[in-house]
Amino acid sequence: MQRRFFICILFAVSLLQNPALNGQPKFKLEPVDQVETSQNTVTCTTHKSGSQHYIYSAGDNNKIDVFEVSDEGKMQFLTNYTVTGGANTVRGLITDRIDGTDFLFAGLKGGNAVEVFKINPNGTLNSVFVMPDTDTTYLGIVITLEVVHMESAAYLFVGGLEKTPGLSSFKIAADGSLEHVQSMADTEEVFTDGIIGMSTHQFDGKTILFTGGFQDNGLSSFRVFEDGRFENISNIGDNYNLYLNGAYPVISATKSGWNYVVVGHRHHSYYKPTPWVKDRHTYFYHGDAVSVFRVDEQGQLLPRSIFQGNSETLIKGQTRLHKLPLDEEYDLIAVATRDDQSIQLCVLNKTGRLMDAGKIKTGFPIYYGLCGQKIGDQLYLFAGSVGGKKFASYRLDPVD
Repeated sequence: MQRRFFICILFAVSLLQNPALNGQPKFKLEPVDQVETSQNTVTCTTHKSGSQHYIYSAGDNNKIDVFEVSDEGKMQFLTNYTVTGGANTVRGLITDRIDGTDFLFAGLKGGNAVEVFKINPNGTLNSVFVMPDTDTTYLGIVITLEVVHMESAAYLFVGGLEKTPGLSSFKIAADGSLEHVQSMADTEEVFTDGIIGMSTHQFDGKTILFTGGFQDNGLSSFRVFEDGRFENISNIGDNYNLYLNGAYPVISATKSGWNYVVVGHRHHSYYKPTPWVKDRHTYFYHGDAVSVFRVDEQGQLLPRSIFQGNSETLIKGQTRLHKLPLDEEYDLIAVATRDDQSIQLCVLNKTGRLMDAGKIKTGFPIYYGLCGQKIGDQLYLFAGSVGGKKFASYRLDPVD
């Protein structure tokens, strides 16, 4: 009798853990198209103008490529642009609409500056503004940009790297020009040493910005005010259970009223120690995982769950997370890797748990060069190689 009861319990647990029986979405990544870029890919983003979709990509030279994307995920090269900020590397491409005008914001890693482009209806670009670094703005080795919309204005947040780490905010004018608002140098308390990931949550009249510190292995949250100024709220560092060693991509998701931050990491065993890193004693490798944190009413970070790497997953050397909304129950989280040369799909449920939803070996290393878009009713992912000029599109087909 006891043995039969034990078997019934195990069967019930297996039903709960089996995604297919639980109705959890699964996908097959189907290669659609492949094009050649002007350089390797270290950053890319999608943009919709009217009914047309575009991709902007860049890497280790001074050009930004523009591709037009069809409804079937086919990509056609349109043109490219040479940045005017004197950079030989471009990072952190993002697009946004400011007062009715579409802009592309580019971090010029090699030029220690941010360049702003107006996006024309046909996807082409016009450079409208360049913001160079100063002694107090911490734009050195610019990697990541985040646009934050407040009630009456929008602000660009910029993260620096290496010798002059910190966080800065700039008010975005209707013509795309940037006005400096506030800068905060990195300290021992906050995790802004090498911001590679940033994301935002807005709830209950509050705007909370999250930063991942690659060099100091942690995650911080900041309250953003209406005038673009910000203050630190919460900080949480790496340990054996959180997997924030080399915190890399950071994204926000909300399910059923619960706010979550999902964080990936690329641990420091891949890099030589550098003399300006302030926290060498946490340079230890304790496995691969994607971490999920819940954000409470004050904007503080609370550990929620982890998706741990094993022989069945492809998350080793993760460099990029991209979210595609699915429905009220799930968000789709794509994890790009440099080491596994892969895209691992997960679904995030309303309890803050990540579950395997499919995977593919791309055959090339991805180093932050992943983006995605829903075109019509179809989900697509786009990924570029850091080791070459290959750029590919993938269709996400549901698995019954």
